[in-house]
Amino acid sequence: MILKNLFVGGIYFMLPIYIMWVVVIFLSIKFLVNYFSPEPNIKKLQQQNSTILFIGSFAFLFGLLGQIIGLYYALEAIQAAHDLSPTIMAGGLKVSFIAPLYGFVLLLLSSVVWFIYRTLIR
Repeated sequence: MILKNLFVGGIYFMLPIYIMWVVVIFLSIKFLVNYFSPEPNIKKLQQQNSTILFIGSFAFLFGLLGQIIGLYYALEAIQAAHDLSPTIMAGGLKVSFIAPLYGFVLLLLSSVVWFIYRTLIR
């Protein structure tokens, strides 16, 4: 399902969002390694924590950008076709929500991680 959505949701927007997922997971693990080291660097931990939240926010906004661009071209095609079935419209709208959905889930995850890590730093 994940690979299917990579291509169905538009590879130009889904691939960067997938990369952002990997980066957030990597930074989360790196944060924990640094936090439990003998001498944790608080400044570095705060920077990593802020980066986790920023990447999650950017993933959601990037997904919205992909949806807006996709809907623009879809409406352009509808205008040229002059006739379209509601089933095709519903399918197109469903596909347009894939990138923002993955970005939003990453935003939720990174926000929870950011909150937990912020509490740990204090």
